[in-house]
Amino acid sequence: MPEVTLDDVLWIDDGEPLGEIFCLTFIKDVDETEALSRLGGLPDTLRPRTLEEASEAYLSYDAGYPEFAFALRLGAWTVLIEPDGFQGSLTEPLTALSRGTEAVVVQRHDYADHAFRYAVDGILVTGFEPTWPDQRWGSDPDRLLEQMRVAGLVPDEDDYLSEAYVPALLLAGLITGTVPTPEALTGELLSAEIDSWFSAAPPSLGHGPTDPAMIAAIESAPPHLLRAVAAGEAMRLASVLGLEGTPGLAEAVAAAERGEPADVVPDSELGRHVRSWNRRARQASRSLNEAPSRMSDDERNLGYMLGWFTDALHAALWPDPRAAARAVLYPLTQGPPLLRDPARETAVLALLRDGTESR
Repeated sequence: MPEVTLDDVLWIDDGEPLGEIFCLTFIKDVDETEALSRLGGLPDTLRPRTLEEASEAYLSYDAGYPEFAFALRLGAWTVLIEPDGFQGSLTEPLTALSRGTEAVVVQRHDYADHAFRYAVDGILVTGFEPTWPDQRWGSDPDRLLEQMRVAGLVPDEDDYLSEAYVPALLLAGLITGTVPTPEALTGELLSAEIDSWFSAAPPSLGHGPTDPAMIAAIESAPPHLLRAVAAGEAMRLASVLGLEGTPGLAEAVAAAERGEPADVVPDSELGRHVRSWNRRARQASRSLNEAPSRMSDDERNLGYMLGWFTDALHAALWPDPRAAARAVLYPLTQGPPLLRDPARETAVLALLRDGTESR
């Protein structure tokens, strides 16, 4: 196989067909359908599309501002293409995408940060912002030094590197032995609407209580108590928003509290409600700038609250009780006023502490 060269990647600096914001995730020995599923691809939306078709929907209030990913097979690797997206570069999705294999991520974002990630079996090995390749992190931040130098990402200089996503894609090509061509992206590709709630990714590691006492209590409490707290919080939030009667909700939360699998598939009754809530949350967020007249202030605020709730529900159903409790307590301790409850926060802290001391 010929080695990937700089000429093979210069096209991404032209703006076509991917534009100024995109994420490319290379996953080894995983087929297109499985790769999309790991990212949260909704099975009933799985079909060939063009990038232009997805872009039109992405900008549509009536379509619910959906996010799409496309899958392209290149030898042993599948490349997930997220136009206007960035899920593959985030810690939690990357954990799921790389589980049992390898994943390489290149992100261009001209209005935020570019990104490069290399992960193996759920562990980030090397991560850095290509503009500043001397600042790296991960379990082995120096693993790729030789390839970085070949790609033009000099790892021991702190000079600003312009258009750094170009050598970042070259680095990905040096690792994988392949990169997509612009011609491969101009026609229809297998694609799916992405809803990260249904992905294999764990709850966000960055969301949780900040009070040291609460953090310590979560770390020390037994699993059964953490599951009980997570379930209680999920149902409290549902009650605050008038959602406690949603079909399948109480049953799924109760199963998670018992330590049983509580998988919610996209086409189940509860899954369809979750998708609807996430759609309203996207509309609330995106329409604020793009179509402000389409929602009243009350409708937009409800959309925001639904987003908080679905994040908490996803956490409550997660099988790791410590991660579940930490994430599900985020709205209680750091959320908007409607979802906060200082008395409840005090009671939860006391409950967790009592459970620890009684062991």
